[in-house]
Amino acid sequence: MLALLSILFGCASDGAGCTVDLDGDGSISLASCPTGDDCDDLDPRVYPGAPELCDGVDNDCSGVADELVIDQDGDGYFAADCPGGSDCDDRDPASHPAGVEVCDGADNDCDGAIDEVDGDGDGFSPPDCGGGDCDDGDAAISPAAIEDCGDGIDNDCDGTADAGDSDGDGHSVATCGGDDCDDSDPLVHPGAEEACDDIDRDCDGETNDLDADGDGWTDDTCGGADCDPSDPLIHPGAVDVCGDNVDNDCDGRWDFQDADGDGQLAAECGGADCDDLEATTLAGGDELCGDGVDNNCDGRIDDADLDRDGEVDIACGGADCDDSDAQVHPGLPELCDGTDRDCDGTDVGDRDGDLASCLVDCNDGLPNVGTLADEICDGLDNDCDAAIDEGSEAACAQALPGGMDFSDGGGGWDPDGLTWIEDSGALSFRGAGGAQWRSLVYEGAYLSPPWTYEIDLTRTGGEPEAPAGIYLSADGGLDGYYLVLYQDTKPRLEYGQLIDGVAKPLRSGDFRSSLMPGEGLPNRLQLSHSGSRLIISVNGQRVADAEISASLSGGYPALLAWDAAKDPPELRYDNAYVED
Repeated sequence: MLALLSILFGCASDGAGCTVDLDGDGSISLASCPTGDDCDDLDPRVYPGAPELCDGVDNDCSGVADELVIDQDGDGYFAADCPGGSDCDDRDPASHPAGVEVCDGADNDCDGAIDEVDGDGDGFSPPDCGGGDCDDGDAAISPAAIEDCGDGIDNDCDGTADAGDSDGDGHSVATCGGDDCDDSDPLVHPGAEEACDDIDRDCDGETNDLDADGDGWTDDTCGGADCDPSDPLIHPGAVDVCGDNVDNDCDGRWDFQDADGDGQLAAECGGADCDDLEATTLAGGDELCGDGVDNNCDGRIDDADLDRDGEVDIACGGADCDDSDAQVHPGLPELCDGTDRDCDGTDVGDRDGDLASCLVDCNDGLPNVGTLADEICDGLDNDCDAAIDEGSEAACAQALPGGMDFSDGGGGWDPDGLTWIEDSGALSFRGAGGAQWRSLVYEGAYLSPPWTYEIDLTRTGGEPEAPAGIYLSADGGLDGYYLVLYQDTKPRLEYGQLIDGVAKPLRSGDFRSSLMPGEGLPNRLQLSHSGSRLIISVNGQRVADAEISASLSGGYPALLAWDAAKDPPELRYDNAYVED
């Protein structure tokens, strides 16, 4: 201590050589040396020229503590590092919170950003401030603006006027003749990758049409139908490959192949299609002659029966002279209607078997009417001479029913006017539905063996599989022996016994070689009794017979129709004839 006081004393006595600098800040202590200027030689932050701090200390030994808060640059704002100050540069009167930003490398408005000049308030600085606004005096011109084609101005500041590619994606906006549907987004343009974001990124007019595998089908993740967006071979319409356990065509079924779209599975997939690459080849299809192909997959080639009448086309080696018409094939009766129905080269026939052809027979549906028949008193022109009942007037009162006349609704017929309707000398049936038998009984004659009962039946509409025909009513009700026709494209006959309106078939068979199929042409149905047998004939051909009980061998002639519920039949009964 004594030594230190000695040194201090020595310095005080010899001012010219005093060099005391206790805080090592490079300035001589003012308190120890007459020539010193460090006003606080114990604080290295205090010396002449030191930066003044807002700390209550005269840091620069100017004699004033914290003089910067007085507003050193005189711009009206205290230094930001002093309490209550906001001037980011208190040495520059042009920099303060109310300053105007200019491009000078300084933060003129003290907002923390340098040179962010935006004169037109469009959010972009001019190029000399490092921005991209090519006209900072017009808010409609900026890098974010849409190019207005035809105005001669570079609206989007891309360096080209009227180019219309504001987003720089290489595609001009549509208004400039381009194909960019959103010129403000570089990720939107033709050919861009689509995404499921409700944005039409590839400008095809559809949103969410992502097709990741490029197979032309939108991914199911985007609401599309492609069930596997990673495989271009899997999509709707693809061929479902059997055995790979993959839903190749995205129909929800695996190994369900119908490559030709004919509605049948390929044979290798358990189906019946023998050629799944050809839509005209399928089970039950039409066989074509001369192509060497099994078109209908029945194991035979060129076995064409296009009209399904059971006869093969002549061109395929068969005998059907018109394979487009089921009402033309060998065995059918001729009707003298201009069509060779039995393929014998002519349309001349004798359907009622009275030895008078339909060319000269004035009614080829009635066996007692023809050029060789004798005139009887039955209200018909039996001998086709244009005169009725001539020469037999005296016997008319005793005449048997013979050809039953529907024209006046009399003689034992009683049409109800609803389902059974008198119609120009015939009876028409118009079904009312209900899935039940409907009958009409001729009560004007009771037939005792031997007898014959026949009639023409023509289907004019309705369900072709609904049976219709004739029966012998034992007591005026739904009891007796019946004969009905199912008149589809493959017609068949059925006969049997009605018991309280319930049919008990004796035989049902395919007699289409002698039956007219379909609608519009008559089939002549005949029931006759001889001895103890019931004889069945159709279109003049005997097709079957059966032993029947003698107690049920007589009755009233009647009409019969099954009234189908869904599609009631429409029928015409004509040329009725009985012989007793």
